[in-house]
Amino acid sequence: MEHISYFNDTLVLLIAAVAVVFLFHRLRVSPILGYLFAGFLIGPQSLGFITTIDETRILGELGVVFLLFTIGLKMPLQRLQALKRYVFGLGLTQVIVTGGIITLALRYFELPLEVALLVGSVLALSSTAVGIQLLVERGEIAMRFGRVSFAILLSQDLAVVVLLMLLTAFKNDRMPALETLGISTLKASVVLFVIILIGRVFLRPLFNSIAKTNNPQLFVAVSLLVILTTSSATASAGLSMELGAFLAGVLLSETEYRHQVEADIQPFYGLLIGLFFMTVGMSLDPKLIISHAPQMILALFSYLMIKIAIIFGLCILFRIPAISSLRVGMILASGGEFVFVIIAPSMEAGLISRELGQFLFSLVAISMALTPILVNLGKRVEEKFLEREGERFANDAPSETMDLRNHIIIAGFGDVGRIIARLLTEKLVPFVIIDNDLHAVTEGRHNGFPIFFGDARRAEVMRTLGASKARAALICFKNEKSAYRTTMMLRRQFPDLMVSVRLEGDEFASKLTQAGVNVVRPQHLELSLQLAAKALQAVAIPHDEITQTIEMFRKNYTQRVSRVG
Repeated sequence: MEHISYFNDTLVLLIAAVAVVFLFHRLRVSPILGYLFAGFLIGPQSLGFITTIDETRILGELGVVFLLFTIGLKMPLQRLQALKRYVFGLGLTQVIVTGGIITLALRYFELPLEVALLVGSVLALSSTAVGIQLLVERGEIAMRFGRVSFAILLSQDLAVVVLLMLLTAFKNDRMPALETLGISTLKASVVLFVIILIGRVFLRPLFNSIAKTNNPQLFVAVSLLVILTTSSATASAGLSMELGAFLAGVLLSETEYRHQVEADIQPFYGLLIGLFFMTVGMSLDPKLIISHAPQMILALFSYLMIKIAIIFGLCILFRIPAISSLRVGMILASGGEFVFVIIAPSMEAGLISRELGQFLFSLVAISMALTPILVNLGKRVEEKFLEREGERFANDAPSETMDLRNHIIIAGFGDVGRIIARLLTEKLVPFVIIDNDLHAVTEGRHNGFPIFFGDARRAEVMRTLGASKARAALICFKNEKSAYRTTMMLRRQFPDLMVSVRLEGDEFASKLTQAGVNVVRPQHLELSLQLAAKALQAVAIPHDEITQTIEMFRKNYTQRVSRVG
């Protein structure tokens, strides 16, 4: 019976995921590699426990949809404004340059122009699922290279629209390619405009009505309906489902229900994204890899080096520091999941041979499996760099923070500063940290925080961190005299900057309060949460949402500490 087959496949997937991913976790290896390896083991090309991956691939693609939706929930439109230079400048340039160079290389091997252009363009893309998952998992999405990587990935998702149009044009011999592209572009633009308009007008009233019913099941159902409806709308217009999901998340991020929605879909997202990586692993054909091992190794090495070199060079042209540029190149070097979306129908249409298609699937899947290793390598290089550079952090700060607007400055990276940094990272609020303890700075960079070495009491140092463009400064020094001097300097030099300071004694409290400074005086965790609340208030997050965020963080933090204890 057919349903027994589905049940057996599901059982195999769960057993493989639990066993292999648990083993990789114990080995302190990225769970992404665990999912990929598990899929490789049970796939139709290896042990054959699962003979077809079409159904699981569909579910896996939903995992990427939910991933982009959760990212959109944390990216209100005003935060996306700061990334537009990288989305429409750096990201677009990267797709064009990388696609063009790979196309020329493929033409050298005498592939037809249409095939070379299609393959070159799809290989220019990187894995949104792997890249964002690693950035979120490591808490590095607030770093300069994390923000740039996210912007390029978003630009690549937009480029998929053009690729799908190209595929349609190549498959449609009856209509000129330019005419097909024009019609598809117009249709896509109309759909995007309608989604944004409807979302802005109807989403908040819709969720208001659902919330009044006090029915959790209905709330979850409506959340899923919004995600799948927008994804379906963009897919029907020739855009990617992921773009529609991201757009739905962005629209919902401006409502007070974003935290509840995120919590509701988390179980779906976690399970489905793991399933996606397993289906990628199932796509690997060991027989093809072994029979074409020399070509595969050469192609893989050339592909990764070309992408790293191009992305690194373009980031340098966009005045991104070399070490950040290298890390962007490392995290975006692999191929992306859209190769399965573009190449599979190209094979069915006869545009690409089955052998070439399977070779590309294996190439991209292996490159995705290597991404965590490349990211670790990039981090090791950065750590060596930091050991040598030391006090040059302060000199690098202007170039690394030049794109920041309305960000938060944290002065002091002790216990309080760490808690605030972790909370702001979870909320994707842009921030920078400064401390004059080189050990703390090195440790902070090692853990993925945008921290710089310097003396916060000096106006020129704070100016390099963008104090004139920042929304708030949080002074977290244990030394109250240093805190007082830093705070009063900021009030004099940057009068429009909201300043909050931690104090334990009474010596400076009245003077700072008279100077218009927010003085926070409870102990440790609550002190950190109050300072973080001031920061979230400064970036215009609604009061109810701040309260909900603080409560959720306090609960998670307490549970984490109790488990460690």
